[in-house]
Amino acid sequence: MKTKLLLLTFIGGAVGSVLRYAISTGLSLPVWLWVVNLLGALILGFVQVNKRFSSAEAQSLIATGFAGGFTTMSSLVTFGMLGNDPNFIYLAQQIGAGVAVYWLGRILGGERSWPNSW
Repeated sequence: MKTKLLLLTFIGGAVGSVLRYAISTGLSLPVWLWVVNLLGALILGFVQVNKRFSSAEAQSLIATGFAGGFTTMSSLVTFGMLGNDPNFIYLAQQIGAGVAVYWLGRILGGERSWPNSW
């Protein structure tokens, strides 16, 4: 493992986590979960295919670090399945919307064909 990539992942994750916390303090629980997870999925999709972010350094900083620290699967599962009123429909909607927004990010990032899809 390269020390530089590890450090970039750490920095990106720290920034993403702090930003997620800041958003969570200003919005109610279901709202901030939607905001961070969908925005994070969009960013991840965009960065993974956009040529400006193709270096290992950019991927470590933004995709793995920032998007990984910004999004939160643990809070989603805790809220959707373990809360006072488990809501599997909410969980399914969030995951489905996340996949769709991720693909939108890939399209916005410049991907035009999917040779291994369908």
